[in-house]
Amino acid sequence: MEALICDVLRGERAPWPAARGEDFADALLDKAQYHGVLALLDERRAHMVGWPPTLLETLRGCSRADAMWEMRHQIVLAQLHDALVARDVYPIAIKGTGLAYSLYRSPFLRARGDTDLFIAPDERSKAEEVLEGLGFLRDMGVSGAYVSYQASYTLTVDDRSAHTIDLHWKINNSELLSRLFSYNELLDRATKIPRLCGKALTAGPVDALMLACMHRATHKVAPYYVDGKAHYSGDRLIWLYDIHLLAQSFTDAMWQDFLRLATAKGLCEACLDGLEGARTFFRANLPHYVSLTLKEAAGVELASKYLRCGSLRQKWMDFCSLGSAGQKLAFLREMIFPPPPYMRWKYADARFNFLPWLYLRRSVMGGVKWLNPRRQS
Repeated sequence: MEALICDVLRGERAPWPAARGEDFADALLDKAQYHGVLALLDERRAHMVGWPPTLLETLRGCSRADAMWEMRHQIVLAQLHDALVARDVYPIAIKGTGLAYSLYRSPFLRARGDTDLFIAPDERSKAEEVLEGLGFLRDMGVSGAYVSYQASYTLTVDDRSAHTIDLHWKINNSELLSRLFSYNELLDRATKIPRLCGKALTAGPVDALMLACMHRATHKVAPYYVDGKAHYSGDRLIWLYDIHLLAQSFTDAMWQDFLRLATAKGLCEACLDGLEGARTFFRANLPHYVSLTLKEAAGVELASKYLRCGSLRQKWMDFCSLGSAGQKLAFLREMIFPPPPYMRWKYADARFNFLPWLYLRRSVMGGVKWLNPRRQS
């Protein structure tokens, strides 16, 4: 199924497999939904030879729904951007939305469930006031000074569509990875995306490619959710397609900048893995010297070592990267004892809601997850 999907996304002739029935068509739609490429497939239906009419109708319906959501989402983002700028907060759209409005022919083709906005750490309180003032409600999640550097806010508008903002004041929730890119650093190299609104900003292409590779690598251990189900993998096609499109847009000078930055950040291994994945699935044109340079540095980098570790080892490396004993104690306290409101929400269906019992349950379940061989590979 993935080979057939990739044939279409590459713009190649893709005949429907002989003797494949309705079950295969349904499974392919589920697979495309998981990979976030339903709208992209519909855009390239000219390459589909003999595909079932009912499947094509479903693709068209999904594509139209995505386009309608995108229209509303752009309005929400434009209003939020103007309100933030009025408070002297200048967000940088990173990951999906930044790429949707800078890289894709139409933004709705880049499927996503939220928008990630990166702000300066000292602007966090102002940004949260703006979000709440516009009617966004903060989603429940783990919070603390060291265990999370983002918060999610959701607004439900008149047409009942939901629009979620992931507000980041550091680039990653990992204490170690969060130090790789500062807000001011990305701001210096940011580019405008007027298709989104006014003077909206996104990460420059070199940073965007590196962040795309790092984001993909983190999800080999950290879960991501599709239709409420947790997945652990780096080979989601929409992420690899992002990397493919970015790589195809690079000039030789941009590749040189990329190699210097990947070496400085210690992300050569993660970048090589992402670029090789894009080449495997989409035949991305990757200059030989890029692969060679990345290979020479791979394997000895702290950040890349972190990204290929299991979750328990990653927590240990985050712990060790903290400076003082006080910071380390705070990190442990936040890991073991999240705020009571979060615990009540997380275990709302628990028969016994005695708080010490809930903390014990969390510790036991967390230990089982961390010891899962797949998560520790």
